[in-house]
Amino acid sequence: MLPLLSPPRGVDLRRLMEIQRKIASRVSTRDEWRKLETIAGLDLAYAGKDRGFSACVLLELKTLEVLEERVRRVRIRFPYLPTFLAFREVEGMLQVAREVEADVYMVDGHGVAHPRRAGLASHLGVVLRRPTLGVAKSRLCGEGEEPARERGNYALLREGGEVIGAAVRTRTGVKPVYVSVGHGLSLRTAIELTLRTSRFRIPEPLRLAHSLATSKAVSYPPLKGVEFPARMC
Repeated sequence: MLPLLSPPRGVDLRRLMEIQRKIASRVSTRDEWRKLETIAGLDLAYAGKDRGFSACVLLELKTLEVLEERVRRVRIRFPYLPTFLAFREVEGMLQVAREVEADVYMVDGHGVAHPRRAGLASHLGVVLRRPTLGVAKSRLCGEGEEPARERGNYALLREGGEVIGAAVRTRTGVKPVYVSVGHGLSLRTAIELTLRTSRFRIPEPLRLAHSLATSKAVSYPPLKGVEFPARMC
């Protein structure tokens, strides 16, 4: 059985892709939730070359009231590699996700809208065995039209004839976000949850998780001269 969490020693891209294919084979794009009353947002903010803060914020879905918050300082044990973000961040995210009981988890990153259909949201969902969706600020792969400018519109993303996600307009006149299934949800539900939880461009679960993680990370400034690349899973 392939390891689903611990990264292999060294950077063996073939091995990493093998693990991602295994993750992808376990992803469910069907609605497998029993109820949808709470939603948790997950994000990770870097605070140095090998450290960061992972945050999870639990909200009541009906009111978007914050019910619980968790944040932990975590070690970053894997280098940044485009399309392999899960190996860098999923371990830290799991530390806080496992402390919060939610009906669904929203991840700052992609799910199946990934070249190997195994982005950060899918990796976390399969390991956690809970419904997840990914919401990202930029498109990683796939092609699609620009959604109409009014809030609530969306345009499907396709790659090789396969629907892998959607560009969703969460606020009139602003850039869309890119939504995809992580695990245990349908794309329709992922889009509905994104719109239902959005007061601004970024859905509230992610906006609050990002704020919480960043507020802790600023106390641990990055090492001088170290630059961190954009988060692309």
